[in-house]
Amino acid sequence: MPRGYIILIVGAALLISGIVVSALWAVPFAGTILRENTILSGASIRSGGSVNASTQVTDTSRPISLAIHVEHSNGTAVAGQIPNNNLKETVRNPNGIIIASNDFTKQIFTTFKPDITGKYTVTIYNLGHTPVSIGVLVGNLPFVSANNQVNLNSLSGIIAGSVLIVAGIIVLIAGIIVAALDRRKTTTTTTITQTTSPSSSSETISTETVVLAKWTDRFIAWLIDFIIVFIGLAILFALLSIPFWIAFPQWFESSNNMNMPFRNVGPFNYLISSLVFTAYWTYFESTSGQSIGKKLLRLKTTGLQGKNIDAKTAVIESFGKAFLLPLDVLLGWIFTNKKRQRIFNRASNTIVIKLAEDSSHIISNNVKYVKD
Repeated sequence: MPRGYIILIVGAALLISGIVVSALWAVPFAGTILRENTILSGASIRSGGSVNASTQVTDTSRPISLAIHVEHSNGTAVAGQIPNNNLKETVRNPNGIIIASNDFTKQIFTTFKPDITGKYTVTIYNLGHTPVSIGVLVGNLPFVSANNQVNLNSLSGIIAGSVLIVAGIIVLIAGIIVAALDRRKTTTTTTITQTTSPSSSSETISTETVVLAKWTDRFIAWLIDFIIVFIGLAILFALLSIPFWIAFPQWFESSNNMNMPFRNVGPFNYLISSLVFTAYWTYFESTSGQSIGKKLLRLKTTGLQGKNIDAKTAVIESFGKAFLLPLDVLLGWIFTNKKRQRIFNRASNTIVIKLAEDSSHIISNNVKYVKD
């Protein structure tokens, strides 16, 4: 395999690893923030009015973070403009004693040390003349330590994921450059020479013409497969949600709470769906070479000589279109369009052909490729 394609595969692996690591970190991190913080969004405060937010404190050794920002105003002369309204926030402990107070205009982030356990109430006053809408977050942030310093250990997952993603992008760019340079230097010519002596009988070299499928036909076949698998996944998740709907009907009382049991796995949707698509294409293309979409469009995934592919080859070929389809196809157009291969077609030595009306094709070692 050319070095450019190897570099591209390594870059894609780094990119996917970074996405997976970031997702694995983000789920528990987001869950912690949602559990330990009170979040208000779009809370409207009229002129001279106020709004309250509260949080329950059980550990006085951890600081309480308070973030407030003005989202928009409801009476500015210029649409979208946020006036410099005077706002004020106060924090009362469970005994009603004010332990913190700050004035601000558009946003504020601060922390305070709770003195006793119990319910703390934050009150935001609008001292200006224009109604405003604000967002509020109050509670324990996992990356703020007891001394009000940023705890990088809690951010290690997103840092590692970000590094892998950046490294993957850099390697992909390097792979594109190397592949482009190699393509300029390398010219591939295939010459078949046959010499027949007068005393020998004539030989005929059979040549098979393989019709490469159009990109548009392949896209339509992919779209059919996508719709079929998507409907299957939707039915599966609907069936899985039935027990939660029976046990916790209050979770489904409004659209905002719909599918709450699956919210924490939201970042995994991409990974789960891609794995299902990989399994779907691997099964069909390693057995018959045709998924449902390809069968309807009379297309087939084969080896370079028209032979059926095995499961290992099908996994490699399917991985690209399941996880990295846009990048897989784009790089294929640039570097492997002679045989209309995606990058992972090239990595697995596969092509997609258009079957004849009788659905038969001859397997030969001497192949001539023709574009549909």
